[in-house]
Amino acid sequence: MKELLASQNQNELYEKLAALGCEKPLQIRVLVAGSHEPIAELISGRLPFPLAVQRKADFFQASFDYEAGQLRLNGDIFFCRARFEHISYAISVCSRTVWERSIMRLARVLYPALIPVYFSQGEMLDLLERAKTLFPNARLRISGHTRKKRLKSGTRRKYESSRTKTERPLEVVFKEAQEQNFWFQSVNFDYLGESREVEEHNNSLPSATISKYGAFFCTSDFDRFRYSILQEMAQIGERKVDFFSNRSRRFVERYQARPISITFEGPVFSSGEDNKHFIGLLRKMPGASCSVLHGNPYVHLFVKDRLDDSGAELWVLKEDEVLLIPQLKASEAALKRMVNYIFEEWREGRIDNLAQNDDGLRTPVAPPRD
Repeated sequence: MKELLASQNQNELYEKLAALGCEKPLQIRVLVAGSHEPIAELISGRLPFPLAVQRKADFFQASFDYEAGQLRLNGDIFFCRARFEHISYAISVCSRTVWERSIMRLARVLYPALIPVYFSQGEMLDLLERAKTLFPNARLRISGHTRKKRLKSGTRRKYESSRTKTERPLEVVFKEAQEQNFWFQSVNFDYLGESREVEEHNNSLPSATISKYGAFFCTSDFDRFRYSILQEMAQIGERKVDFFSNRSRRFVERYQARPISITFEGPVFSSGEDNKHFIGLLRKMPGASCSVLHGNPYVHLFVKDRLDDSGAELWVLKEDEVLLIPQLKASEAALKRMVNYIFEEWREGRIDNLAQNDDGLRTPVAPPRD
């Protein structure tokens, strides 16, 4: 690790990471996140643990060493800008314990200035399809995954969780998950030689993990993953930051709303029970409060993110659509968190701007009561 710490610029750091091979429990771990400022400039006065930050030519290096209960946690984080304006990488060579207890803890404290990146199940599948092409003489194998299953309303538990080892093809794993109403939190994969001879000569082929929460881990070949998987993750993140930016009414002429439409495949609000179930889920959103303004035959809610005081109205006026109406304060991070919560708790949909008419963006009007 001393070689990494001696890096004077980002290219040198990347070259040293490319030459690195890790053994368990260590992995090269990367968090892809959005921000309007360099991540290291966000942490002043907001540290959950002692962190010594050093500025290099074009990146920041941070070191920590502290006790957490009976654990001693120490390591280094490298904050690097991606090729996109609002996306950065937080990179560390560490164990899962250090990653969860230190680096992800820091990321949560920096919310909402640090904007989380969430991937849909379709985007995760596309990233894994891209990973299949990285090693021409090897095939990608799904070695395990962490997934959750949405349970029917009326059950005491919301999810059935599982960690599964498998060697089934990628497409089969995702098709089965869709049919059984599972969604993946993370997918682990490795590479196998196409023949015994190739495999014997490539016994150092990497294993890796993609998480729907913007994280990527690998044991080696960082350069191959950086130019493909990480770059695609960063591009998706940039696109989403752009989409959710400038939604606050205080930044729009005459305080006009810039609504977000979430559409689903087929009717998902076809009864009062569906409305009731949806409202119940939103009222349980962690770190948020939900006021029910109307519940049937249409749904009208006000959701406030207690972590940064962002607010949005939610309307259900059609059987296959949720409208999200940002209010005076509506950060990118909070709006993304609300949409991701709906995707996980309810079902995934397609997000878009509400269609514009000649008079501007349509604002929903409550239908007359029966």
